[in-house]
Amino acid sequence: MTDLASGAGDFDDPDTATAHVDLYGIKHSVRWPRDATLVDTLIAAGLDVPFSCKEGHCGSCAATVLTGKVDMAVCDILHAEDLADGVILSCQARPLTDDVHVEF
Repeated sequence: MTDLASGAGDFDDPDTATAHVDLYGIKHSVRWPRDATLVDTLIAAGLDVPFSCKEGHCGSCAATVLTGKVDMAVCDILHAEDLADGVILSCQARPLTDDVHVEF
């Protein structure tokens, strides 16, 4: 597992969550500021995360939440079945729980 730091503070900072991300078969852990999207957090950590529009309209940043919960400002392109299966738009996702495990 690769441990990456993004943003100030430590893993116990109440203004951050921990994102455990499986990206291209490699596991990463990053600090995820609660006011930042997952895509922006992963880009800041130097990861080559898939995305295109960053507005929640294309779906190229879709990922699956394995554990934890996120909130999305825009998720109009996802169907109810997608949401039930844990599919998220990482360009819109912000953490609701302290730990979130996401797979791309």
